[in-house]
Amino acid sequence: MDEKTPAFDVVVAGAGPTGLMLAGELAMAGVRCRVVERRQDRTRESRALGLHGRTMEVLNMRGMAEEVLARANPIPQVRVSLGSSLFDMGRLATDYGQLTIIPQGETEEILEKRATELGVVVDRGVALTDCWQSGRSVVCTLEQDGRVWEETASWLVGCDGSRSRVREAMGADFTGATYPYTIIVADVKLGVPLDDQLLIRVGRAGLVVATDFGNGWYRMGVIDRDKPWSDEPVTLAEVDQTLAKLFGRDMRPSEPLWTSRFHIQERQASSYRQGRMLIAGDAAHVHSPLGGQGLNLGIQDAVNLGWKLAAVVGGRAGDDLLDTFELERRRVSQGVIKVTDIATRMMTSDQLPARIARKTVMSVASRVPVTHRLAVGHLSGIATSYPTMAAAVGASSLVGTRVPDLTIAGGGRPRRLHEEMRKGGFVLIDRTDGAPLLPSVPEGDPGLLRIGGRIVADSGPWRKPEVVLIRPDGYCAWAGSREHARGQLSNTYLRWIQG
Repeated sequence: MDEKTPAFDVVVAGAGPTGLMLAGELAMAGVRCRVVERRQDRTRESRALGLHGRTMEVLNMRGMAEEVLARANPIPQVRVSLGSSLFDMGRLATDYGQLTIIPQGETEEILEKRATELGVVVDRGVALTDCWQSGRSVVCTLEQDGRVWEETASWLVGCDGSRSRVREAMGADFTGATYPYTIIVADVKLGVPLDDQLLIRVGRAGLVVATDFGNGWYRMGVIDRDKPWSDEPVTLAEVDQTLAKLFGRDMRPSEPLWTSRFHIQERQASSYRQGRMLIAGDAAHVHSPLGGQGLNLGIQDAVNLGWKLAAVVGGRAGDDLLDTFELERRRVSQGVIKVTDIATRMMTSDQLPARIARKTVMSVASRVPVTHRLAVGHLSGIATSYPTMAAAVGASSLVGTRVPDLTIAGGGRPRRLHEEMRKGGFVLIDRTDGAPLLPSVPEGDPGLLRIGGRIVADSGPWRKPEVVLIRPDGYCAWAGSREHARGQLSNTYLRWIQG
């Protein structure tokens, strides 16, 4: 194949949630995209199973939230056994104030369906064994059933997990630490039903995170501080014994659907990009599973990267736009790594200061309204923001924050923002009838949707601005009055489009 005319603009290594979401984002923007996956079949185990509020908003922006909810068990509250602390995600200002429980395999199925309908080629049983850059292309060595060959693409994105071959080829370090204890995961039925759909039980011996699938089975994630590592498969007898130890009574687990044992690690790649190769999801960062952030971070990595890489591939932006992907997402993953590390160490320690601290922290975080909002906001991703956006624009405090599913009135029936975002472009809301604020952008440009109308809100910050510009990933790029928009909006829009 001629290196100058690769068959695909982008090859994505890995058909997990991150890779499939990214491929769908690229294809939606007209990018020729191929996904290669070493596994022959989609994940059949439950694995990562919780979608947080912001991830559900993202899926709603792309028309997938309803199908997810039809298969899922929404859980609005999390109980922690320390002082019976209760965290209510139903208080979040979103339509998805819950942890949406759905097995990873079903999430992948929904994401893959969307991607393939948009024209993505998903090749399973194809392993990426090597890759390197050559001029304006990336050469990929692929292997399937003993056959080895080379293909080229304009760009390569590694969504290939914590042992990423793409990250290794980039020469990026993956520094961090491995915890001295392991986690056992078992999806089982319980002979002693739990009163809570999501319970974190903490004791001196360790902790259990029990999650109700809503169909009779529970996910039991167990950290036993005294249990040594073993290469042996997890047995039902081991699960029974460990749960009895940590609950203080026989829980009578049965009918295991899936069991696993793994070390907990926290690691961050030293770089997310090297030339025409990038990484996202677990290839870029891993952390303690406490809080269920991994899959959510990966999907949101993909949505952040997708429109930017599409703009570069399409010649609408310079490749320095891709630098903002690492700038924005590294800060988010670093924060998750830090918080989950502190929480895991505090929750599993048998030392008296840690025991006192965790009980105090949980009590304050769950009972004081301000700290409660902060806790569930960050856990859900609803509070995630990109301060570097606001610093660059120097405008409203709304810049860089997540935009909720606003209702927009004017010009007929009220419109919902997230429905209007399903083509993946920028959205400009302008409540006045004045001259076009972006005259250089032709009417009908697929990269920008103009909505004339006002934001319907009785209170809160979104009722104030006359003009709001929203990025394809649902973050505010500019907000303010029409008067200020005349001098600032074009520069802001061009900054994102041209890089």
